Amino acid sequence: MKAGERYLLIGPVSRDRIVRGERVSLRTGGAVYYYARLLSYLGVEHTAVVTIAEEDLHLLEAFPEDTEIIPVYREATVEFENIYSDGDPDDRIQRSNFAENPLYVDDIVEMAGEGWTAVLAGPLLPSDIPISTLKFLGEGHSLYTGLQGYLRFQGNPGVSLGFSRKIWSVLDCSDAVFLDVNELGVIADERRRALMLMGEHVDEAVVTRGSRGSFIYRRGRLMEVKAVEAVRELEPTGLGDTYMAAYVYMRQRAGPLDAGRFASMMATGKLEGKI
Repeated sequence: MKAGERYLLIGPVSRDRIVRGERVSLRTGGAVYYYARLLSYLGVEHTAVVTIAEEDLHLLEAFPEDTEIIPVYREATVEFENIYSDGDPDDRIQRSNFAENPLYVDDIVEMAGEGWTAVLAGPLLPSDIPISTLKFLGEGHSLYTGLQGYLRFQGNPGVSLGFSRKIWSVLDCSDAVFLDVNELGVIADERRRALMLMGEHVDEAVVTRGSRGSFIYRRGRLMEVKAVEAVRELEPTGLGDTYMAAYVYMRQRAGPLDAGRFASMMATGKLEGKI
């Protein structure tokens, strides 16, 4: 670990219901939760600023003991239901209560004044982290943003993906962004065109593809990363978030391709239930 290395994680905690075939489980969720698990596994100092309803504070007990947690109270906790086709961790249906829990500049201004190695923004829904908050953070820190929340909308019957023009502003604020291949298809129908459009606003875009690996687009160069095959598949939720946190960690030490390979290995560890 680098001396003085510290990460700031921001976003909502969610109350998750996971359905895999006949098995149903209730658990703590949210991108920030999975970032924290990965960084704790790596032994890295980190602080999580999370939105949550006060009545759901028990959800924070699932975080690693070494995670410093700063709760920001809102009326309702975000809820998600993830329904997986049995045996296929890449195939799921999502539902959400679409609770609006924006994290404003005033909520993080004190924390932002400290020296952070990087800030990881993990919105789950479009309202979670306003552009003004991203801009504030991006002006003084290396900012890595998960795009999934900005591309989700309430559909019928579940969560749908859709394009929003504010995605360009999100990219403008960020040093690198992360999304999956389905979310990339919302940017443009053709992969290369989607990456080129994103490249006009951000230096680095990382796209995960589940069992097909991932690819990284940096300043016009496309790099492919193979998936690490899992021995067993136990924990499919949070794989993209685990990948992102691992990538950001290794990116402080190495180039994009090595960071992608390390992140792929960590994501497989998560799938196997090791992280």
